[in-house]
Amino acid sequence: MNDSTKDMSFWQKAELETLWLVCRGFAKLPHFVRHYIFGVPAYLIIRYVIRYRRKVIMTNLRNSFPDKSERELRHICGLNYRNLTEQIINIISQSGLSDRELSRRIRFNNADEVLREVGDRNAIFMTAHYGSWEAGSTISLTATDHTFVAAYHKIQDPVFDELMKRIRQHTNVKLVTMKRMIKYFIDHKSERPIIMGLISDQNPTFRMNFHWYRFLHQWTVFHNGAEVLARKYSLPVYYFCPRRVRRGEYEGELRRIYDGYEDVAEHTITERYVRMLEEDIIADPEMWMWSHRRWKFTPPAELLAQKI
Repeated sequence: MNDSTKDMSFWQKAELETLWLVCRGFAKLPHFVRHYIFGVPAYLIIRYVIRYRRKVIMTNLRNSFPDKSERELRHICGLNYRNLTEQIINIISQSGLSDRELSRRIRFNNADEVLREVGDRNAIFMTAHYGSWEAGSTISLTATDHTFVAAYHKIQDPVFDELMKRIRQHTNVKLVTMKRMIKYFIDHKSERPIIMGLISDQNPTFRMNFHWYRFLHQWTVFHNGAEVLARKYSLPVYYFCPRRVRRGEYEGELRRIYDGYEDVAEHTITERYVRMLEEDIIADPEMWMWSHRRWKFTPPAELLAQKI
């Protein structure tokens, strides 16, 4: 019994093992069955029956694209539901796919070049809830000289938290909570080099000294953990957002944000990340997770008075 399940009740463990078996069984089904026989009805239910967070999605789209018509926004919303359904299937499928099958799902077109640049240094790869974000950790199968450390938010429900950890776990991946990210890096910096994977487009914990960024016509706050580590320890930082090739398959390039040597001002690294992410979202808006309540915090009055 591992530490993560020892405090669970008998029924919680039974629920966990049942869900794990269901996920594993689903993942073993042929691609066509998962993405079409199950995927199409699931999409219709999420879009037209559940209407999952439709108000949140439409509000976020209206605020982010004030120049688009309601018809255009509804079209993006519909495509976004398709993407959401596909990502749910992709995530569940990770529970039963081999390393070779995982590698086929997402291609890092310039991984070898970037890994030569990084060498034996520690590095940070930043991504977002865009495309197949969970599959980004499969860079671990290419970066075999590094340990890939995937930072994640702990889920309050212990059963689903353990289930997601099992799904995310594959060869050469170490899962660390966001709260322990910096401590883990400090404690393990003498071991084999680390690539820290960070999904940085989530709301950070509230603090009084937020730095606000112009993002999609709104003042927005971002996690700054990547920048803190990069500037303190001179770590190269790369950005990755996967493009959809076909259902369940993605590709993309790692774009350098910071080389680890350049003398940059505070917030510069995060600003570069924000600009790259914004560019990708504008190009293919349906690929981002608009159902997040991304703009929960109210910016200071002096920023609200400014025109973005």
